[in-house]
Amino acid sequence: MKQHDWHVQALVERDPERIEAILRSPAFAVSDADAYLREIELQTGEDFSALRDISRFGLLYQNGAEHLALRRLIAAFFSDRAVFAWQGVVDEAVGAALTRLETAKSPDLVEDFCQPLLLSAIERIVGFTDDRATPLFPLISKAQQLPEPLLPLRELRVMNAAASYVKNLLPTLEEAHERDPSCLLSYLHERRGKAPEGVDLRATAFTTVLAANSVSQSLGFALYGMLMGEPEKWSEAAQVGWAERHLDKILSQYPSTLIFMRKVDRDIEIDGCPYSAGQVSLLSIATANTGLRAREAEDGRSRRSLTFGRGAHKCPGESLARLIFASAIPAIAKRFPRLALHKDQVRFHATAMVQYPVAIPCELEGRTRRVNARLVEVKDIATARAIVNNDTDFSPPVMEPHLRELAVTSGKDLSQAIRIARNAMFFMTGERHALARRAVAECLGGNRVSNWQPLVDREVQAALDGLSAAAAPDLIHDFADPLFRGITKSILGLRSTDETRFDSLAPILQDVLEPWLPMRELLRMQDLFAELLSLISVPGPGERAGNATLLSSMLDADLPEFEEEDVKALVLVLYGASFNLAHTLGNILHWILIQPPEERGDLSDPAWTEGNLELLTSLCASPKYIYRMARRPVAAGDLNLDADVTARMQLLSVNRGVATGHLAFGHGLHRCVGAQLTRLMLRRAVPALFQRHPTLTLVTQGHRYFKMSQTVAMENLPCRMDTHAEPKKELA
Repeated sequence: MKQHDWHVQALVERDPERIEAILRSPAFAVSDADAYLREIELQTGEDFSALRDISRFGLLYQNGAEHLALRRLIAAFFSDRAVFAWQGVVDEAVGAALTRLETAKSPDLVEDFCQPLLLSAIERIVGFTDDRATPLFPLISKAQQLPEPLLPLRELRVMNAAASYVKNLLPTLEEAHERDPSCLLSYLHERRGKAPEGVDLRATAFTTVLAANSVSQSLGFALYGMLMGEPEKWSEAAQVGWAERHLDKILSQYPSTLIFMRKVDRDIEIDGCPYSAGQVSLLSIATANTGLRAREAEDGRSRRSLTFGRGAHKCPGESLARLIFASAIPAIAKRFPRLALHKDQVRFHATAMVQYPVAIPCELEGRTRRVNARLVEVKDIATARAIVNNDTDFSPPVMEPHLRELAVTSGKDLSQAIRIARNAMFFMTGERHALARRAVAECLGGNRVSNWQPLVDREVQAALDGLSAAAAPDLIHDFADPLFRGITKSILGLRSTDETRFDSLAPILQDVLEPWLPMRELLRMQDLFAELLSLISVPGPGERAGNATLLSSMLDADLPEFEEEDVKALVLVLYGASFNLAHTLGNILHWILIQPPEERGDLSDPAWTEGNLELLTSLCASPKYIYRMARRPVAAGDLNLDADVTARMQLLSVNRGVATGHLAFGHGLHRCVGAQLTRLMLRRAVPALFQRHPTLTLVTQGHRYFKMSQTVAMENLPCRMDTHAEPKKELA
């Protein structure tokens, strides 16, 4: 098998009935990892004995009579009845993990909940004690990667060392403590006489520790999926009876294993399809589960997912996994009803075979708190809405006076930075702000933005053409970004003497959104801003006649206190702010495409976007914060603020669970002037994309976020547009 075969979607089996038949067929075997490792040892002289213990004595890698005998030996330990006896241990582990999560300085659902929960439970169930000398989970995860194909030699060395360390934590069968219920090592010791000859039962218990890690990985994936979904899912998880109603669906929707691999040991025909001896078949479990859910919805017949497999290699730990999921998810949802993800900081491990999160930073409570003497972080909607609507007691950050004072005290020339702050509408107040706002409303106001719909539609089609023609399509680079540039440059009237240079520098404009930059960054930004201003072509009076762009309109309006350079600066800052159109569109497309297909609705129907527009915006709008400064001593919720204290509205928590009335575009006098344009673009772009590409899917965890302090923004979002090719039946 060649490495690239893992990335050719047409080589993967997707039909659930065919996959189930393959999993049940004795003609299909798991790969012989031990023979593979033995050959590498012979060729290299390396010692991979710890990995070979996994391959020889772990159920995942065995075939034939020895495998069946070992399954029968441990079956009683993992039966529904036996696992029920571990309920108290699991509940205790869940409680301890919740306490750790609650007390974590920077809470992370993987590091502070899923991993400690699983480790606490599995220590007791298997019968070993972590010596805490070395963080155990990275070692377990590393040793667990043995099923991955074509691993380099250096990786095998690291994996072998990790496996050796973890195995050495386990006592011998004779040393295992007798407790009630009996741990796995004690259970195996009592039944050692029934084991196949030559089997190292301690190694079998050791491989159970590695396999159990997939429970932690899948639990993290499920929590991520639920918290990235509609907030009602999380609220419902805290209700009595959630597991009975929804656990099967969650296990189906969020398996950490993407692919099962099977090798044919003799010629056979499955479901009318011939398979030849030696052929490898890749079985897409995630896709098969989606198909099973779709068929269940069609005919009403209950179908259990393939997450735990079928046949001789069906996961023996299914009952234990179900117990942990059924205990953990309702418990965390009940303890933290307002839990929200820092989604741009989530990190995944993704290969051809698996996907699971390795970091899920989160916000636990959504409670307004004092960060320090000069900053309060507002996380509840009531307090945030009261502040943004109170222009008597609060104002935007007073940047212009701050920069003038900074220029005096530092001796630096900050004239360009001062011009930026003076003409950035989110820093303006008073009559000058009102003048600018009225002028912008003449171009982008709710009763004027519809004039731009023909332009938006043209740019949507142009962006779709570019996406369709892309060799490696990306929804950011090939759709959201060109759409944003085509729309906003045209509406704002931004023409440049050097478009390439302008576009390369323009992202710096987003830094204007961050108040109180360090001096070094401030100087860098204002130099680049000056260059951007110099690149703008200003139309002469004759060229502006009948021109409805914002730049032309404002120049013709001859506003008091707005010189030509001020107008250029204002339009340029608006362009920097309008990057949020692209970011919000990218976030929305990612959100839509990670939802279970059966829950999405008809994405090609404009009515779907219209009906979900406020929900999508509240969950996916790119700004992270809104800033206000107290003009005088004032109360904000339960906190008392002194004059000049900054209130930072954290939109992650503020908008959580809020659709109508969200603050994604702000509110009051400083409501985003581009709100109506953003809505128009979304109404036209989202259904048009799925009309053109109805089978669009994402490359598994292929996306990346920019590291931005003020914005949730995707750097890339690779996708596939032809996902239903008929599977091929031969693999080199």
